[in-house]
Amino acid sequence: MRIYELLRLEIFQNSQLLTGEIGLENEIESVMILEALDIEKWSRKNQLILTSLYAFENLELPAIEAFFQKMRGIGVSGLVVKVDRLINRVPDWLLSFCGKYQLPLIKIKKDVTYEQIVLAIYQPILNHQSHVLKTYYEVRQRFNRLTRNFSSYEQIMTEFYRMIQKDCLLLLPEQKLTLNFGTLPHELVVTKRVQMPIGEFSKNHYELLTLFSHSESKEYLALQTNIANNFSSECTLLVHEGENGLKETDLMIIENLIDVIQERLQMDFLIKKDRYTRLNNLADAILQNTPNNLDELASLLKEAKIDYYPYYQGVAFATKNLSDEEKRNLRNKLRNLRTHTLFFEHHNYSLILYNLKDANRCLTKEEIHQQIKDFFRQNNNLVIATSSLKPKEMIKEILIDCLDTLRFNQQYLIANIVDVHDLGIFRYFIAEENLAAVANLIPPSLVTLQLQQPELFNTLFAFFQNNRNYKQTSETMYLHAKTIRYRIDRIQDLLSLDLNNNLQTMNIEIATYLLHLKLRRKQNEKTNSLNKRQ
Repeated sequence: MRIYELLRLEIFQNSQLLTGEIGLENEIESVMILEALDIEKWSRKNQLILTSLYAFENLELPAIEAFFQKMRGIGVSGLVVKVDRLINRVPDWLLSFCGKYQLPLIKIKKDVTYEQIVLAIYQPILNHQSHVLKTYYEVRQRFNRLTRNFSSYEQIMTEFYRMIQKDCLLLLPEQKLTLNFGTLPHELVVTKRVQMPIGEFSKNHYELLTLFSHSESKEYLALQTNIANNFSSECTLLVHEGENGLKETDLMIIENLIDVIQERLQMDFLIKKDRYTRLNNLADAILQNTPNNLDELASLLKEAKIDYYPYYQGVAFATKNLSDEEKRNLRNKLRNLRTHTLFFEHHNYSLILYNLKDANRCLTKEEIHQQIKDFFRQNNNLVIATSSLKPKEMIKEILIDCLDTLRFNQQYLIANIVDVHDLGIFRYFIAEENLAAVANLIPPSLVTLQLQQPELFNTLFAFFQNNRNYKQTSETMYLHAKTIRYRIDRIQDLLSLDLNNNLQTMNIEIATYLLHLKLRRKQNEKTNSLNKRQ
């Protein structure tokens, strides 16, 4: 109810509005009788205050004005003053302060009781609230009939459109759905956003959008909200206000729709999560706990629906520094490269298993890079490993190939995408059971260098990592180039190394990488052991 509507009530027929056009549009949500001046403790926005001015007796004007300032700050709707009881006429200071602080002032006769005023104000408010709540529960019953039948998003939105009779749009990116109802133009541009306050009967956040159509040179108003869900924060509902705007009952329909959409999204999420867990467990049984019995393996492959062709290949990527959304998007991109796939998700990596017809369908590094080049622009540290093509009987080696390649590439960063064949001779040594053989291939002088002068060994390793470039090595180690040259000269003397001798240098370089790999493995084992103790 607004002030001008209040004045039309029968009980106010003999009242007088003393402040002209001031505040006629002010909203009235409650009413309070003024008994004390500590208004900040008991009043609230959009409240009408009734007074006989008794509380103002013996107050100086500065104190009275301070009270009016508080009323203005709170957002009081207006004042109703009763005359012919304690006062015979409205004081000049009251008219002055009401004008100054833009508060409408209504004068009523003494025979009008406060109880009559309170009832007159609250009855239509309560009737309206009752109507709003009734609308909410009636709408909920209509939606419940749909949810019991597990209706589609399109059926839910069709029912919503019938109820609200407003143009609307629902965007569900995860489901790849755009549901548009109505006749508004599609090329609307957002020119303004205003955050809407949460209403008495609403719990969701809304924005009021001003939309502009260039083709019609016309503006439209629409309510927008993002529907919270487990998939993402991008699910969006847009409802156009139309010519008559959105009423509070319309908002109850929208609130119900949001609840129904959230329930349906939650159900989809749980179904997808259950399927994800089941497939991941199936992938674990195929790749990590591979049965020795081929018939049992064939049964698992059939259950996973990747038994169409005789060959298999794996593509894995490290997930430690990726968000859940990035992992999901990257996995989906890679799965789209071939028709028959199965994913395997672990703590620090994800692997896609492909079922392929022959070697011609084998995934290449170039094809993978082309598919996910946008990811590399955003994350240059993304590391991907591909296995060789394997028959069903050797499927367990796919996971080993990918993990060994990932671990090696994370330490030495050959490239963002590395095939197991790119490792060359190192492929033999990265296997756990072959690490012991490293000691027999590393010159004792290099081992002594690492143990007794680790700064020289680290310099040599960095030198080889930077393609024997002094400048790049100095930048990597934050040392002067002359220092690097001095250290490399000393290393050549200690190892009897001639860098101009390609064969000798190649042997020392391989041995340096192998020794570094062995040391890193020992450090990782030590760290894992400490973590287990803790």
